[in-house]
Amino acid sequence: MDHASTDIPPSPLTWAYADAWAEEDPEVAAARRTAASMGTAALSRPAGSLLRLVAASLGARAVVEVGSGTGVSGGWILGGLDDAATLTTVDPDPELAAAARATFTRMRIPHTRVRAIAGNPFDVLTRLTDGAYDLLVIGPGISLGVGEEHDLLRQASRLLRPGGAIAITHALSDDGVEPTHRDLLQHLRDDPDWTASLLTVGEGVAVAVRRVPDVEDSGDI
Repeated sequence: MDHASTDIPPSPLTWAYADAWAEEDPEVAAARRTAASMGTAALSRPAGSLLRLVAASLGARAVVEVGSGTGVSGGWILGGLDDAATLTTVDPDPELAAAARATFTRMRIPHTRVRAIAGNPFDVLTRLTDGAYDLLVIGPGISLGVGEEHDLLRQASRLLRPGGAIAITHALSDDGVEPTHRDLLQHLRDDPDWTASLLTVGEGVAVAVRRVPDVEDSGDI
């Protein structure tokens, strides 16, 4: 049997169908238009659909996002959470944080379930509770400086419960890996504490799950 056809990449029409397949909440679509008018990056629909799936698969009770944008990615994440789960999203730009907050208000998400904070992401992350989160999302528009990928991984290891995950959006560029995420992606690939995959969904999404320690690793007998 000839299996050569399996090596043929999907056609542009196939990609277009896949990109349009996931239905988007009208308020999230409005947030996408706001992002375009503000000249800021927004998560694509297929990447948003993947984040929703990851959140739902984890049964996430608490999610933290770095890079709120106008609330597009947060809106997709909330679609994968149950009514008791919470989202904390941080953006260094006060205007974007306010736009995200407005998106969640239009979605009628209770204030008890979502916090949109304007501030330095690393300052906010250091104040969050150890082991209290199931998913950490690095949203579009977040660039990591030299050495900051190490700080981010330390915070992720501290904040996420074993079995929790980190998702990095806009991981790819026209020239391959997004330069500002290159070191972080390599660390996730090579670190035995993480199981990672880089997916060609939307602008590229990397997902890594924090390994659950073996009994021997934890010191228990």
